[in-house]
Amino acid sequence: MAQAPHLLIRILASATVTANLAGKIVRDVMNKGDLGIVDKGKNDLQTEADRSAQLCIIGSLSRQFPKVTIIGEEGTSTCHCPEEWITTTVDPEVLSLSCPEQYQNLSESDVTVWVDPLDGTSEYTQGLLDHVTVLIGIAVREKAVAGVIHQPYYNYQNGGELVRTVWGFEGVGVGGSVPT
Repeated sequence: MAQAPHLLIRILASATVTANLAGKIVRDVMNKGDLGIVDKGKNDLQTEADRSAQLCIIGSLSRQFPKVTIIGEEGTSTCHCPEEWITTTVDPEVLSLSCPEQYQNLSESDVTVWVDPLDGTSEYTQGLLDHVTVLIGIAVREKAVAGVIHQPYYNYQNGGELVRTVWGFEGVGVGGSVPT
């Protein structure tokens, strides 16, 4: 009987798919044309895309891993996350990875996930879309060990749909894909 994937592999596999969905939300907000900009402070903007992508990421990951601490750049939110923004799908390539021995016997309480739902908000508001990323970092006992970078506008050409998602995991390596 095959052993179920270890916790960190499952979190990374979920974060990879979730980052893609958050990137789609970022694109949808831009396409809608109303960015819903809020000024959080000196040179610190927040848009509807920041807020919505964070709801997607935190909502999706907390549904699957309720005891993992998840910290979002945009603060905590008590807003309801629409069901269409929740995903429990996992990346099969990531799910098939072997977990390094030092990360095999963890509980959810050992893990913290850091979320920057839209890195490059200022550039996003200026239409410099190649600079925009969705970032999800995974730490174990305060040490960063894995993460996902999603570029919703990879090699952006006006009207183009090319995206890129890259993941990394200490002791495993780097992987990802550029959908065609």
